[in-house]
This record gives sequence, structure tokens and C-alpha cells, in this order.
Amino acid sequence: MAATGDLPGMIPVERAELVTRDMDQVSALIRDLYIEHDAAFSCPDPEKVEGVVRSATVSGLNASLVRYGGFDYAAEVQPVNPPLAVMCTGGSGVITTAREDLRVGRGDVFLAPTELRTSTKVDRGAHASLQVPWGVLRSRAGERDGVPTADLRFTAMTPVSATAKRVFARTAEFICGQLVTSGVTETHPLVVQELTALAATVFLDTFPNSTMTAAYLPGPGWVPTATVRRAAGFIEAHAGQPITLHEIAAAAGVTGRALQYAFRRHFGVTPTGYLRRIRLERAHQDLASAGPASDLTVKATAHRWGWASQSRFTVAYQQRFGVLPSHTLRPEAAR
Repeated sequence: MAATGDLPGMIPVERAELVTRDMDQVSALIRDLYIEHDAAFSCPDPEKVEGVVRSATVSGLNASLVRYGGFDYAAEVQPVNPPLAVMCTGGSGVITTAREDLRVGRGDVFLAPTELRTSTKVDRGAHASLQVPWGVLRSRAGERDGVPTADLRFTAMTPVSATAKRVFARTAEFICGQLVTSGVTETHPLVVQELTALAATVFLDTFPNSTMTAAYLPGPGWVPTATVRRAAGFIEAHAGQPITLHEIAAAAGVTGRALQYAFRRHFGVTPTGYLRRIRLERAHQDLASAGPASDLTVKATAHRWGWASQSRFTVAYQQRFGVLPSHTLRPEAAR
């Protein structure tokens, strides 16, 4: 079931939800959403079968919550594309490839192989998952790490560290909360950009991939101050749009990697950090200029300037301006 919105400038969120005792329906929806597979079931008591799938997709970013039980589930799974990462919130199982056997249970995180077939056996399952388009991952890798975008590939299923696993778990919970459990049917383009970039970053930081061996790349070179100012001007002129590092660098006439180094030297932040700083200042201007009769809200302002989470916006705002955004919007409330 899909739902879309019609507010100007908003991006529709496609939603799929299923509650069923039909094992074949669970398998079919999982196949349609993200995994091509051949499934086999063993069910001692059909009355105990349960399957719940809740999924949301926006601009290629998919977040899903899945729970099923009452039957044993085995599947032969094709390589998963685009990449799919899973946080297990319950159940247990074994994933087997030509290279390894991986046992997963509650609290584990893994990346479904993108180049190998797998055999999967699960007695019951509950998980949150994220799926990010290859184009977004390659673009993010190129912007951040300077690697040739066509060369990006993931090389293992398990996280690089326990810390990375925990960060992925928190990120998956956050994005699923924003897209799945919230029930939203549309969202702002800047929020979509931030959520997608967040998901791509946590994929690249969590699972072994070719960007982690990019130390051989040459240095970024020197960027003149005038070029940095040109890039900053482009950011300030387009802060209300979902611009990327690639677009900023192209406007300045340099590579994204070089611009990253230059911004750190000149401003102490990356270009995207500078963009976030400008958006925070614009949000402050909006709140401060709202009259007593205005129906503007802190939540709407946060979304307008790219914060999916109002609480994270509030923390960033208070750190920057020393007051809560609600006090800027309604000064009398602070008295």
C-alpha cells in the first residue's frame, strides 16, 4: 500500500505495511521490497504463524521493520542490490556464503552480501534494515574520501568494530523512527538529503569496503582563498536547496576532496558542516522574525532547514545561540 502527499515542494514517502499469518505473503513482500530469493518453510502449527512488515521508501532510501515467527524459514538469496544492512532486534539464524558462515542474533548487525549468493536459515526473526542506492553511496564515498566512484565495493558482512556496530544500530533506529514508525507520507527535500547522507555515511563507516584502503590516493593540492570564498558564497546562496559537495566543488572549480581540506583550514569545518552552520543561522532568522500572530513552529523550521529530528535541531541551536529555539520564537515564554 503506497501513500503520497501533495504539499508543494514535499517529497512523497512510499509506505508498505503487512500483518498476516500467510508465510507466502511475508516472503513475497520481502522479495518485492529488497531481496530476490527462493524460500522454503517448515511450520508445525499454522495458528502460531505471525508476520509483520512495515516499510518506508523515499528517493531510493528504504527503512523497514520486520518481525516473523511460528515457522522455520530457509532461503537461497541472490546478491542484494542496492546494499542492504540489517540490525537484528530478535530471533536468530545462520547466513552462509562461499567465504563464511555468520551466526546472527539479537543485537547483531550485518550487511547482506552484494556480490555473493547466500543460504539463510532463520527460526524466527525481528530486524530493522536500511537500504541505500549505489549512486548515493558512491557519491558519498567520492565526496568524502576522494575514491573513484566506480571502484566502491563492500568486502565483508560484519562491522569493522563494536563501536561501529553500535553507531549503526542507533542510526538504524533513528531513521526507522523518522520514516517508518512516524507514519509520515511526505517530507521536506532537505530532510531527505540529510537522512540519505546519514545512512550512506554509516554504511561506509560500519562495513569493510574499498574506501578504507584509500591511503594511497594523492594529496588534494592547494586551494586559493578566493576559491574557498566562491564555494562559501555558493553555499550561502543555495542553502535552502538540497545541494551536494559535488555541486559546491563544481561551482568553485575544484575537486570535492580538495575543498574538504581547504574548508577545514579556513573555517574549521567541512563544506557540509559550513552548510549546516548557514542553515542554522537561517533557521534562527526565521524564528526571530516571526511575529506574535505567526503560526510558525520549531518543528516546521527544523524541517525547513534540514533537521529530521527536532531534538537534534534544538541541541545544535542551543549550542550555537545559547537559547532554546522556542525562546527565540516566543520570547515571552522565556520570561
